[in-house]
Amino acid sequence: MSSGAAWADAVARLWPDAEVGTGSGTGAVREFAFLPNAERPRLLLPAGVPAAAAGALRRYSHDLGARQRVTRVLTTAAVRAGLADRALRDRLLVTGAGESVEDRLGALLGRPVVVSVGLGSERANRKPILHALTPRGEPLAFVKVGDSPMARELITGEAAALGRLAERSFHGLRVPQVLHHGEWRGLDLLVLSPLPTGPLSFRSRRDAPVAAMRELIGETRRGPLAESGFWSRFGDVPLEDLDQGKRLADAVGRIGETYGGDEVEFGAWHGDWTPWNMAWHRGAVQLWDWERYDPEVPAGLDLLHYRLQTGGGYDTWPDPAILAPLGQTGRTAAITTELYVLELTRRYLVAAQGDLGTPLRAQATTLLDLLYANAGRTA
Repeated sequence: MSSGAAWADAVARLWPDAEVGTGSGTGAVREFAFLPNAERPRLLLPAGVPAAAAGALRRYSHDLGARQRVTRVLTTAAVRAGLADRALRDRLLVTGAGESVEDRLGALLGRPVVVSVGLGSERANRKPILHALTPRGEPLAFVKVGDSPMARELITGEAAALGRLAERSFHGLRVPQVLHHGEWRGLDLLVLSPLPTGPLSFRSRRDAPVAAMRELIGETRRGPLAESGFWSRFGDVPLEDLDQGKRLADAVGRIGETYGGDEVEFGAWHGDWTPWNMAWHRGAVQLWDWERYDPEVPAGLDLLHYRLQTGGGYDTWPDPAILAPLGQTGRTAAITTELYVLELTRRYLVAAQGDLGTPLRAQATTLLDLLYANAGRTA
């Protein structure tokens, strides 16, 4: 399925009683403009509603550099002035009647709703993500749409995670609130409160938010690795490739023999803490995408993951010295680092299965090779 066709299919599920097609014409109940075009789509902006389209672009992550922020400010201003309606020529037209996702969200949020649509790269966990705004461009919510078994599982997990986090009190960390989680027309909708971001809160993406990570880890507990719930997940990892399964089991066995009796400090982690999943705002870290949250992992995995995503790469063993800001050194840091690579390898191997897992297969193989070559080495 081509890129444009995949996006049209996603929109058709959001307007289940309507017809969705490309081109231009009159009588559409909603018209979307591909940004930048249908060949390389990054976002669908609601055409004819310039304030809402501009609001959909007014989102700044920690991953954006100073030049990118300036570009986004200028682009947002141009869209609000209506220039996008003339410059963005590739369109999706929604024609027909019946309840749409905008109608459903409007009923849930108590305001008229216009959405922009994001889809992400093609992989097993791909799903539509909507930015719900008023026609005047006021942000109301972000909405994750579960339209596949894996997407439903992930957003159900995120809803549960955010429910647990709502019971905790944070000082320098902000997380979304669950406004609604339920089924609509065969889709699961997870409606989340928007987190504020702005163009002026620029910091280098290499600045890891260590204090906020420490706050999320929370109260820790210590115990032998082999007796932990974390370790139990590696006992039987179902993989289609039997050779990969044997290599992973061998690596797990060597790690268990070397470190199984070691005391490990366990705490919470976000699971995918990267610059593009966070932003600084008024001195606090705004953090979204909690699908991989886990309350019991070796403390420090978020910092290792952040560093890997900002320059480490998948073919080099992470430096245990990364964990020094969290007070981990020597054998303790080496064990945490090895367990991080093990967890990441397991995640990628599972996600790389089946046809939808093809884009992740090369990374999964690289990680398994790295783990297999280093598993159980004495710290």
